[in-house]
Amino acid sequence: MHETQTNIPGEESPSGELLTQLHSGAEAARSQLSNQEEHQQLAAEAGKARAVRHQMCQYLLESGLVSSRLPAAMAEHVRSQFEGRVFEPAELDTAVEKARKLVSELTGGSVITGPGARIHSMFSSEDQLQAAVDDMLEAKREKGSENLKTARLSGIKELYMMLTGDRDLYGGYYADRVQLATTANFTGLVKNAMNKIVVEQWEQLGAAGYEWWRRIVTVEHFDTLNQITGILVGTVGALPSIAEGAEYTELKIGDSPETVSFTKYGGYIPLTMELIDRDETRRLRQYPRELAKAGIRQLSKLVADIFTANSGTGPVMADGGALFNNTAVTTAGGHSNLRTGALAETEWEAAKQAMYKQPLLLANETNYTGKGPHSAVRPRFLLVPIELELAAKKLIYGEWVHAANIHADNLQRQMEGDVVVVPDWDDENNWAAAADPRLIPGIVVGERFGLMPEIFIAGDEFSPAVFMNDEHRIKVRHYLAVLVQDFRALHKNNVG
Repeated sequence: MHETQTNIPGEESPSGELLTQLHSGAEAARSQLSNQEEHQQLAAEAGKARAVRHQMCQYLLESGLVSSRLPAAMAEHVRSQFEGRVFEPAELDTAVEKARKLVSELTGGSVITGPGARIHSMFSSEDQLQAAVDDMLEAKREKGSENLKTARLSGIKELYMMLTGDRDLYGGYYADRVQLATTANFTGLVKNAMNKIVVEQWEQLGAAGYEWWRRIVTVEHFDTLNQITGILVGTVGALPSIAEGAEYTELKIGDSPETVSFTKYGGYIPLTMELIDRDETRRLRQYPRELAKAGIRQLSKLVADIFTANSGTGPVMADGGALFNNTAVTTAGGHSNLRTGALAETEWEAAKQAMYKQPLLLANETNYTGKGPHSAVRPRFLLVPIELELAAKKLIYGEWVHAANIHADNLQRQMEGDVVVVPDWDDENNWAAAADPRLIPGIVVGERFGLMPEIFIAGDEFSPAVFMNDEHRIKVRHYLAVLVQDFRALHKNNVG
């Protein structure tokens, strides 16, 4: 059975071309709708991506400013350029670097322009802060920073609060309260200033007379705290003759067996929280000065005691004899460097002759003791207590000698000798003589970490002293060793 299509009267049948157009229009409409939905989806995803990138840029901005350690005002200036917008990391790096250069130019030293121009000095915020602390404690600034402009600190309390944020004086560090972000810390800045004061005070005391010992000793640095052995090698007395065809014989040569160990000296001064809270900056300024005085006086006394120990005969040496004795040098332990006459021209002359005739070391053995040739070295220094200073200077420096109403030229003048006053000597009559240490090194002063005492400051929230005693501790440490290496360089007169 076949189905027959019947047209409705008055209505034309659609052509094939029209049907094709209708189908194309429907397809286009469907495609446009699909593209619109896709665009909307892409736009939503792009918005999310921009939000994530914006958030990442803000995080990068904050972390970058923290790590840059720019001053607060400059960091805020950089933040205002990038806050609230998306940027490339390289753009932030460039801005931070420009800010660093600007800060350096504002806080740095002068720059000379022109041919061959170069930067003479440049300072960081830490340099400025150290200069401010130096000024507060009246310490010398670092070389080159003398003209550096910096704000003046009111006292130790302001410095402590700015760098630690420790308003309640617990001894800790509170980053959210710190007023000055810097790599420098409170203890380090104070320690640096105090060590400068020690150096300055040491130099002042030395110039006043407490470094008298430098003129008669040899100072040596040691890299360990091992026992020190005196290095005094014996000389060859004379070269023996050798017959034709005979063999050479061994030359006898010995050395000195003197030894000494390092001694550690030190202690601490408390920097209490109460002192900080009371802002006792004036007291803090005195601490390093007193530590310097203690250090240089300790060293002065160690050398001075060599001449006064054991009732003025000095320490016992390895050969069994006291440093100063009047036993003949040909006897074991004999040094022939002790007399009893008061200071006068004749006694000074006798002391010179005694030192001049001291035999050089051959070997500390029988038949060799005291058999070396004369040292032919005169005393270079006349050591006296303050009571004999005038008499000693008249003897050594005066133009005339007064005796029995006769005025004569002083033949000692300008020939040899120099007066050295020893502040640690109490006996007003005893005196001594010493050779130039470059010719005969008689006394050796050994140092491990420097001749001057070192200052350390211990104190943070983990320190037992802070927890138990509410105090930072200013510790001083001093390693010294004083060795008598050769008696031939020294002479003593124990008067009466």
